[in-house]
Amino acid sequence: MTQTMKDKNNDAQRKGRPGQRQQERLIRIARRRRRRQILLSSSITAIVLVIAALIFWEYHQVTTQQQAAAQKLNDQHATATAKVTSQRATATEQVVAPTQTASVSASATASTQATATTASNEVRAATGAPMPKAGPASPPAVTGTTGTLSGGLKYIDVKAGTGAVVQKTSTVTVEYTGWIAKTGKKFDSSYDHGGVPFSVQLGQGKVIPGWDQGVVGMKAGGTRRLLIPSALGYGAQGSPPVIPANADLIFDVTVLSVN
Repeated sequence: MTQTMKDKNNDAQRKGRPGQRQQERLIRIARRRRRRQILLSSSITAIVLVIAALIFWEYHQVTTQQQAAAQKLNDQHATATAKVTSQRATATEQVVAPTQTASVSASATASTQATATTASNEVRAATGAPMPKAGPASPPAVTGTTGTLSGGLKYIDVKAGTGAVVQKTSTVTVEYTGWIAKTGKKFDSSYDHGGVPFSVQLGQGKVIPGWDQGVVGMKAGGTRRLLIPSALGYGAQGSPPVIPANADLIFDVTVLSVN
């Protein structure tokens, strides 16, 4: 009797196992389905986000281009307006300008003529001769005692002045002509510029050292020849293309006034 009951229980357990395995299989299928759904949902979400980002970027680009185009158009309008305004202003100025220009030109001409006349009178007073129209092409012969200053600078007082004495920081007004010592070729002259005199304050580095040193001691109305070594002139660099490197210079300087 006992054996019969055990057999019945075993048969019931065997009959129940297939149903349990089926249930477990269905559970696994359901889990896989949920995982696939989650993955699919995640993928769709990512794709939607990417598409949204692309749409936003494209919108931003289009908006930026439209703003740039609008700004460019505004700039063009502003430029055109400014040009019209400028042209109108220029036209107005041109109507007024002739009288003003004529007045300024007349004033400048009168000033230049007055300066030239004064310089001509001063040159005549200093040299006893009318002001030349141009500086001599080559150094004229001169006589006199040759003096020597520091640095090898030499000078000859062609004509002694009678006015105020030039000091180290004096402001002098002069007429001058300069030549290259080796060739005797003229490179500059105030007489070549209409005789307009040259004014400068000495001792301020505004002229070559040979001038700062060689003009000191002259008197107004006097003429001095300066024999300037290159070290006190333009040195090794020269002053191309007019003055070559290491060129000794000759200057004839006439002092018109001293302040």
